[in-house]
Amino acid sequence: MVYNKENGNVIKAHTRRYLMPAKKQSEEVKQSEEIVEILSFLIGKQEFGIEVDYVELVNERSEITPVPKSKAFIEGVMNLRGRIVPVVDLTKLMDIEYNADDQFENVLIVKHEGSEIGFFVNEVKEVVRTTEEQVDRAARTEQFDHKVKGIVQKGKRLILYLDIDEVLKACEGY
Repeated sequence: MVYNKENGNVIKAHTRRYLMPAKKQSEEVKQSEEIVEILSFLIGKQEFGIEVDYVELVNERSEITPVPKSKAFIEGVMNLRGRIVPVVDLTKLMDIEYNADDQFENVLIVKHEGSEIGFFVNEVKEVVRTTEEQVDRAARTEQFDHKVKGIVQKGKRLILYLDIDEVLKACEGY
C-alpha cells in the first residue's frame, strides 16, 4: 500500500501489469498494449516515477543513522521493522536542484532483486497508468545519464520515469 500525504488516502497499488486493448485503426485487428503502473512522487519541484512493482512501501521519515565514510548520496541507514535499509538522497545522486531549507518527509522503500533501499521524497502523488509506447525515450538528458527511462506526459505534467536498475547500479558499493 502507498500513502498519499496530500489527501490522507491510502493508494492501493496493484503490482501487476495489465493488457489494455489499443485503439482500433481502420479495420485492422485490435492489438494489445502493456500497461505500466508508475508511482509518481516529488523531489523538490520535479516529479519522478518508479514502477509500482518495485515499491514496497512509503514510510514517514524516521531516525536515520549516518554511515561513516559512505558516499555523499548515502544519508545513512534506517531500521525498518528490524531490517536495516540504506537511505539515498536522489538530489545528490542525480544532481537535482533542491532547496536545502526544505525537508524530506517520506522515505520510498524499493525492493529489487532481494535488496531494499530507501529514497528520500517530498511527497507521493499518485499511481499513473501508461504504456511503454507513451514513454518519450528521446527526452533523456545527460544530467541523469541512464537513470531515467524517459518522460511520461500526463496532461500538463511531465514525470521523469526512473530506471531502477540504473539507479541501483549507481548506488552499488555504498
